[in-house]
Amino acid sequence: MLRILCIVRPFGPLGGMERYVFETARELVRRGHEVAALCRSADEASVATSGVEVIKLNPKPAKRGWHDRYVFRDAVTEFFRDPANRRRFDIVHSHENTIEQDVTTEHGPCTAYGLRLKPWKRLDFSARKNLAIEKQKFHGPNLKALVSCAQRVQDIVLREYPHLAQKITRVITPAYTYLQPATKDPARQARVLGFMGRDWRRKGLPKALEIFSVLRRQDPTWSMLIAGCPADSLPSNLVRALPEGAQLLGRTDPQDFFNKIDVLVHPATDEPFGMVMSEALTCGVAAIFSDQCGAADHLQSSGLRVLSTKASTSEWATACRNLAGQTFPPIISRPWSDLAAEHENLYVEVLEAKSPLERAKKLHLSAEQLAELRDKGH
Repeated sequence: MLRILCIVRPFGPLGGMERYVFETARELVRRGHEVAALCRSADEASVATSGVEVIKLNPKPAKRGWHDRYVFRDAVTEFFRDPANRRRFDIVHSHENTIEQDVTTEHGPCTAYGLRLKPWKRLDFSARKNLAIEKQKFHGPNLKALVSCAQRVQDIVLREYPHLAQKITRVITPAYTYLQPATKDPARQARVLGFMGRDWRRKGLPKALEIFSVLRRQDPTWSMLIAGCPADSLPSNLVRALPEGAQLLGRTDPQDFFNKIDVLVHPATDEPFGMVMSEALTCGVAAIFSDQCGAADHLQSSGLRVLSTKASTSEWATACRNLAGQTFPPIISRPWSDLAAEHENLYVEVLEAKSPLERAKKLHLSAEQLAELRDKGH
């Protein structure tokens, strides 16, 4: 049994990253480990049945993103000033910009990468602060391992921080298990294009609307369903300019959404993984997404197409039209238990890589045994 501490600001299935942390922690408990979450807030209803101990810190949320990261980071550092808190755990795994962890997970392309693409943003105070806290995280004194949610993310991080290649590195992709094969209405003849995503600009909604307009000009029976972004979260001029046949659903049940569409389009400009594509493919729904999505390296299906963000709108429309009428088997789902097993193996490797003295401390050896190890030069 391992004693594991995971660090995340909100703990619970509250978003993509948070769900990744919550589900993995819950599965590690089911595998017999003792797991705690160091957080600022928790989804009490979900946590109640998870078996995960919740340790709440009390830093007041800051309005600006960079400031909030620093406030939480400092609260975590203060927690570890008590040596007893560190001794409680064999592994400390952080999903935030903290310093004391053994393992860190990168859930998206790093700040250094974004500033290299847009160097003028270095003039922005917030960007400089985000870069500073990121550098401190990746140079943490205890850091032994780097985990990334996709190969694309891993490649970017290692390019920006080459010293991390000397650490233990893993790509552990999210799970996709909770949707069923889509059930289509046999009476429906018209084709339906789908788009889903809350962060609509980064995920490519403007491009998706252009694609739909091309499809609609070629065949007026096409319609479009847009999920995940309520009207009040969109610019009013975009809402007013929605093409005829396009409908905003706001937040909706994913299973119901996939039952209603023929093809999902996701022309994202920057997508660390892209859970919506894996969910579509587990339902047997065709998915067309950009080469800037991390999932492109990890998913295989006859119902999948990956296009360049530089591809023309007509190329995207042609791919949608070609796939919309096809059927194909759903891809095999990836359960959260797989993630837990992969994390467990990583933690064992991290512990084995520690010096004999460090391992002895984790195994709670006596003072005499520790002294013997020191005398041997370990």
